[in-house]
Amino acid sequence: MTSHPLLQFRDFCTADLPVMTLAMGDARVTQFYGLETEQADPQAIAREQLGWYREQAAEGEGWWQAICAQGQVLGAIGVYDRDEDGDSAELGYWLLPGHWGQGVMRQALRQWLPLAFEKLKLHSVVAYVEPENLASTKLLTAAGFAHEGLLRECTRRGERYISLHRFSLLVHEC
Repeated sequence: MTSHPLLQFRDFCTADLPVMTLAMGDARVTQFYGLETEQADPQAIAREQLGWYREQAAEGEGWWQAICAQGQVLGAIGVYDRDEDGDSAELGYWLLPGHWGQGVMRQALRQWLPLAFEKLKLHSVVAYVEPENLASTKLLTAAGFAHEGLLRECTRRGERYISLHRFSLLVHEC
């Protein structure tokens, strides 16, 4: 694994729409992203995502940021759907395929999660991963997330039901 000590994080802006369009138009990126949209055009999906990132932040429900290195956006990391009862939020992320397998997301989790815990006053972060998404399972395990179990056929993707692994990280484990 390559270390990326120079990763920076910043809020997304309108100027990021081209890279977001590239990501949202790549089936390898969106395959496990859990994207819920009526849009078919990647540019429209990117605009919709940018609006959702901003809405989550404005309502205190979440926080999404661009993962950057040397001024380039490599991907996104965020927490969303904050649960007031458990002071918990769901983790989401995506990375452009050209940066896969280089340790970027592992480094991003290490650097960014403490900031998210502090900003949103979270006690835990949870991640739901489809069983076929072996890369995310490996990533979350390596990042210290505990595997809590498999939720069998708990949600729908199109016409089929899918199962999800649940992972969590508590604030004192970060």
